[in-house]
Amino acid sequence: MLLLVFQAGNQRFGIDTAEVIEVAPPLVCRTLPRAPAYVAGLAAYRGETVPVIDVSALLTGTSAPLLMSTRLVLVRYGDRILGLLAERAVETAACSEADLQAMPVRVEAAPYLGPVLVNGAGMIQKITVAGLLPAAVREMLFPAGGAA
Repeated sequence: MLLLVFQAGNQRFGIDTAEVIEVAPPLVCRTLPRAPAYVAGLAAYRGETVPVIDVSALLTGTSAPLLMSTRLVLVRYGDRILGLLAERAVETAACSEADLQAMPVRVEAAPYLGPVLVNGAGMIQKITVAGLLPAAVREMLFPAGGAA
């Protein structure tokens, strides 16, 4: 497995590249009034409107800074596309399922937090894309059934 590694605050996270469609420079987002703070808004991607989540804001409560290394990671969310604004998304880490260590704790409010990879550069926590959006946010961003 290959993880696309990014940062949120001073912690590193990874997304399985099998879920990634494209990594692009950040796009201008149209904000969604009254949406949760981690919903960056809507972006136009190849003629399609795509909801964008600021993963740093979701994970740490602080928005991702718009740096040269900040990327828009377009991922498969069921049968839809979801954009993830990710800080320092410029490296990958190869691992096997056996290299990932189960989380010793369970955070009910964060079902997207998966196992961890400990390597020479520290700890990388795997993010499960399917668990990123609570039901109410999923329904707001993907009305009429959400992601399949």
